[in-house]
Amino acid sequence: MILLPDLPLLGPITGVARTFAERTVATVVFAATVPARVEALLDTAEKLVARVDDVVTDAAAAVAHAAAVIESTTQVVGEAADAAARAKQVVESAGTSTAVAGELLDTYAPLATQAAPLASQFLDELSPEEVHAAILMLDQFPELSERMVGLMPILATLESVGPELHELLGVAQDVRQAITGVPGFGFLRRRGEEKENGD
Repeated sequence: MILLPDLPLLGPITGVARTFAERTVATVVFAATVPARVEALLDTAEKLVARVDDVVTDAAAAVAHAAAVIESTTQVVGEAADAAARAKQVVESAGTSTAVAGELLDTYAPLATQAAPLASQFLDELSPEEVHAAILMLDQFPELSERMVGLMPILATLESVGPELHELLGVAQDVRQAITGVPGFGFLRRRGEEKENGD
């Protein structure tokens, strides 16, 4: 029988071997789970990329919407500026009109106050028939004006004819008196009147 020498180091070596074996088993187990963990990590990364893609898409849509809102706002601001310019022109025009109206009122208000009683009396005294006749007369003014153009030279000559007509009327009066004084003229006149009445 062979006696083995007493090995005092066998116990620690066995412990180291056991520890090594345990670590090896743990490493193998860890190595075996790495592909599953990597796959899970890749799935998570893919989901994260998909979410980032969705966020980017939503952000792009939000940017496009914001750009549209900015463009619409710019257009509204432009239209508001145009409206403000037009309103300013209207206000300036109204101011000018108000100044002119004020000047007209200052000029014509005393005249209107003075003429109001006369106009009221004039309107009170006019009948509807007179108003109608005045309108008809106004309608005839163009024709009357045209006729007056031809009549005015004749009327101008009447100033020189006036004394001659007066003299002619005097002569006619003298002739009438002379005829009235002729014997038998009364008889002839009565006979002429009777003949006219008979006819």
